[in-house]
Amino acid sequence: MPSSEKNNTIFIFPRYRELARKITGLLQISGVLFIFFALLILFLPALTGKPLCLIFFMLNGAFIILLLSWVKRINTFMKETALILSNSRDLMWAVDSRLNFTVICGDPEHISGNTAMALLNKPLASILPGDARDRFHTRIRENQPFSMACRISNGENSTLPVQILAAPIHGSGQDIFHGIIRDISDQKKLQALEKELNRSKKLKNLGLLAGSVAHDLNNILAGIATYPEILLLDDNLEPKIRESLTIIKESGQNASAVVSDLLTISMGIREACQVLNINTIIERFMAGPEFKKIKAAYGKVEMDIQLEPELLTISGSYIHIEKSIMNLVIHALGSTAAEAGRGNGTIVLSTANYYVDREKGGHTEKNLSPGEYVMLKMLDPGKGIPKHCLNKIFEPFFTQKEMGRTGTGLGLTLVKNTVLNHRGKIFVTSDENGTKFTLLFPALRPELPMANQPAAIEEIRGKGETLLVVDDLASQREIAETILKELGYKVFSVANGVSALDFIMQTPVDLILLDMVMAPSIAGLETYRLIKKIRPDQKIIIANGHSESEDVLKTLSLGAGAFIKKPYTILDMGIAVKEELDR
Repeated sequence: MPSSEKNNTIFIFPRYRELARKITGLLQISGVLFIFFALLILFLPALTGKPLCLIFFMLNGAFIILLLSWVKRINTFMKETALILSNSRDLMWAVDSRLNFTVICGDPEHISGNTAMALLNKPLASILPGDARDRFHTRIRENQPFSMACRISNGENSTLPVQILAAPIHGSGQDIFHGIIRDISDQKKLQALEKELNRSKKLKNLGLLAGSVAHDLNNILAGIATYPEILLLDDNLEPKIRESLTIIKESGQNASAVVSDLLTISMGIREACQVLNINTIIERFMAGPEFKKIKAAYGKVEMDIQLEPELLTISGSYIHIEKSIMNLVIHALGSTAAEAGRGNGTIVLSTANYYVDREKGGHTEKNLSPGEYVMLKMLDPGKGIPKHCLNKIFEPFFTQKEMGRTGTGLGLTLVKNTVLNHRGKIFVTSDENGTKFTLLFPALRPELPMANQPAAIEEIRGKGETLLVVDDLASQREIAETILKELGYKVFSVANGVSALDFIMQTPVDLILLDMVMAPSIAGLETYRLIKKIRPDQKIIIANGHSESEDVLKTLSLGAGAFIKKPYTILDMGIAVKEELDR
C-alpha cells in the first residue's frame, strides 16, 4: 500500500492503491504480450504475418509506455500530496454508505490515538464519544454540509477538542461523505488569550473612564466627605446632629474609596512603595474601627490570628495591602456566617516566611521565581466557592450575591490586582470544607524602619504661616481655606495659575497648595514650572482627584513636596502642610 511517513504522520490512498494495482496488472499482461510478439517476429516464417506482428508489437510497447507514465503520475501525485499534508495535524477522511473509513489522510494518531491501518474500514463514529456519535449520525442523515465540535480521546488519558467538518459526495459510487477532523486546541488557547486581551482592553477602557471622571467626582465628594469633618470639630454640637454628620462623612469617604478601588484595578499601583511588615498592617487593621464595624455584622464568627514572629518585610503600598486584607476578611466572614446560619465558625488568618527552591529540570513550584516570599493565608470554613464560579471570582463586578446590597463586586478583584502589582502570586482552593486564599509577596531583607504614627490634630496646627490655595473650583478653594484656617494658618486663594503668578510676585507666601487640573487656565504642571522660575525655593504641595495623573508624577519628580488626594481630610492636609513647612 503506497504510503509516506514524516513527523509520525501517515498518508494512505486506498483508491490510488487499487488503481495502481490494476495498472500493474495491465503492465504485466502487456509485458507478456510484448515478449510474445517479439518471439513471433523472430520465428514466424510467413512474410505476410511479420508486418502484422510488428504492428501489434509497436502498439503494445506504446501502451506499456503509457501505463508507466500513469504509474509515475500516480506516484508523483501521492508524494506531492504527502508533502503538502506533512505539516498538517488534521485528519482528512471519507466514509462509505456504512459510514466506515475508506480514505484516511493526515495524522490519525494525534487525533484519535489509533494508526491509520487500525481505523481503515472501521466506523468513523467509533472514535467519537457517545453524545457526539448521536449528533454525527443525525447530521449525516440530513445529507447536508455540517460542522460540529466535540472532544475525542487521544489514547493518552486525555481528550482533544476537535471540530468535524463534513460534506456529502455527489456522483460517487462508494463514498457518501468526506471531511476533516481538526485539532482546535490551539484555537481554544488563542480564544483564551483573546478573551484575556479583551478583558485587559476593557480594564484599560475602564481605567480611562475612571481617570477622566475621578477628578470631577472627588471634587463633588469633597463637600460630602470634608465639610462634615470640619463641622465635627465643634465640641458644642448636639449628639443627634453629630451622629448625622458622622454618617454623611463616612458615606462620602466610602464613595471616594470606591473611586480609588476602580483606579487601582484599572491602572495598577502608582503610589510610592515603602518597606512594610504585613504583621504590622494586620495588627493595626484588627485594632481599628473599620474591622470592629465589619466584625460586629457577623455575630459569633471568630478569627484565629497566627502571625510569624520573624516575618520578613516586603516592598509595597500600605493602603493597598491593608485593603486586600480587609476584602479577604469580608469575604471570609460572609462565607462563614452564611454557612453557619447563626454565625458560628472560626476563620484563620496567618502569615509565614516561604522559600521557593529550583526543582529538577530547572522548574520551580507553581512557576514562582526562586527566592524568599512572605505568605499571607486566609482560611474560612464556609460552604466553598462553586466550581463554575472559581475562575470568575477575580473578575470586576462579579458577585454571587445581590449587586447593590452586599458591595460592588470589586473586593477580590482589588486583592488580585494588588498582589500582581506587587509582583506576587495568588492561589485559591475551595471545596465543601471551605476556601483558602494564599498570597505570596517577594520578600526583602532590609531592616524595617519605624512607621510614622498618625498625628493628632493638635500636633499639626500651624503657627500663622501664610498659604496660597490655587484651584479653579470655588467650592474646593473654600473647603481648603476652611481646613487650613481651622489649623491656624493665614490663607489666601486664587482661581488659576496666572493669578497665582501675579499673587506671589506681589505677596510672598510660605507654601502653595496647587491643584493639578485647572480649566481653562494653564494646568498645574506648567504653573509649577513658572512659579519655580520666579521663586526657585518656593515650597509647594499638589492636589488632584486621583494619583494616576502623569502630571502628578512629573511634578513630584521636579521637586514638589507632597501630594494630597481629593477629597481632602483634615489629618492628611495638616500632615502634608506641616511636613513641607518643616522640611
